[in-house]
Amino acid sequence: MISEKITTLLSAFSRVELNRFRRYLQSPYLNDQPDALPLFDILCRQLKKGDVPEPIRKIAVWEQLYPGRPFNSAHLRRLTSDLTQFAMRFIAAESEREDPLREAVRMQKALGKPEYAKHLAGIERQIAKYSDENPKQSPESLLLQFQSRDISFGRNSKGSGSSGYINSLAEADYALDCFYIVQKLRYFVAWLQYKGSRATEEQIALMEGFRQTAAVAKFDNVPLVRLFCMVSDCFSEPENERHFTELLEQLELFTPDIAPENLREFYQMAQNYCALKINQGRTDYYLVYFNLQKKITDLRLLLEDGTLPETLFKNMITIGLSVGEFEWTEKFINEYYPYLPLSIRENARTFNLANLYFHQRKYGQVIELLRNVEYSDLVYALGSKLILLKTYYESGEQMALDSLTDSFRVFVRRNRDMSKGLQKEYLNFLNFLSRVPNARLTGSLQELHRKVSESQHVISKKWLLEKISNGAR
Repeated sequence: MISEKITTLLSAFSRVELNRFRRYLQSPYLNDQPDALPLFDILCRQLKKGDVPEPIRKIAVWEQLYPGRPFNSAHLRRLTSDLTQFAMRFIAAESEREDPLREAVRMQKALGKPEYAKHLAGIERQIAKYSDENPKQSPESLLLQFQSRDISFGRNSKGSGSSGYINSLAEADYALDCFYIVQKLRYFVAWLQYKGSRATEEQIALMEGFRQTAAVAKFDNVPLVRLFCMVSDCFSEPENERHFTELLEQLELFTPDIAPENLREFYQMAQNYCALKINQGRTDYYLVYFNLQKKITDLRLLLEDGTLPETLFKNMITIGLSVGEFEWTEKFINEYYPYLPLSIRENARTFNLANLYFHQRKYGQVIELLRNVEYSDLVYALGSKLILLKTYYESGEQMALDSLTDSFRVFVRRNRDMSKGLQKEYLNFLNFLSRVPNARLTGSLQELHRKVSESQHVISKKWLLEKISNGAR
């Protein structure tokens, strides 16, 4: 069987990347295995057909490579391994090519010999120019700045009496401080957030005086230091909401100075703080959370490598619905669902539109969307059936409600992919809902309300209690 390592790598390449990798393999300097290129072409032809090589095809690959020669599994295995190594080197080379500052710093180190002095001076001017033209900070850019200054210091340290020695020493030391403080605070904040929601014995602490050191004036022009200090204050002292207010103010101020991926990270940490407050019963933070969502969307920070994580998509919609921003939520669904993974894209769109229409009391549109939809994904299947059930209840469709209740109960009981706890939550919901009409007739709604309130395992508990409290549709 052809190694999955190479087939999965090549499958992940875009058409442009495949073409560039082929040119990479055509270089004798980069590729010292001439048979790697023909193997690449054979595998590409198979992958374009959508075929993953099976064991029987291993011999077929050999026959295309070496017609008439006896099959040699070891040789083909070594050749495949070579091609895999070339592919991984290509990925690394492409990554560096996309980051000119990193490439320039690597050149700066390589040109350290005295005979390259003129070329080195040009590269260092290029590094300074690039830093000036691309001022947006990230931990990576701070690390590269330190590495560049450390290279300069290393060169000047060979003559400690030179005029550049003390300047390069001071610059390298400052750059190291900036990178280290940011990275240490980043780890500390990640730990604070983790331990806020999960039990852990791991301890990540700041050294004594670290927080005070990070707050000194010489780091005022390093936005990442300032912001991570504020985030650490937010999660170290979550009860002091002044820290959060200051974070939002400074985040607005420093937005132009932060790399997009890190700006996204800060806004997500701000949302995590809101979630912490919401879990404590502070419903006023729903609106704060939503406004942060709008800000992230307006800044075009949602997409990561051109895609939108499903969890983030769902969270955005849930918060939008919770604060009644229906128009914004519908626009968001229609604009961003194409960026979801293809396997769940239509499921996500249909389910979330139905959820939106349910909140808008557009029950006819909910039924039209969900009545004939069968989801392959369990989460969407359960969620859509639950929304449809509640829609039939709200619209007084008693026959449809009874029919769906019965089929839903059978679906839950027979499903082997659901945990016992989740099955219990859904079955309890169905049983309690089916008891509402009789409780209304017998005047025992208050008793039913008490039983639901005391139950620890009921899905959509808040809605169910509201229906029981109302006593009628």
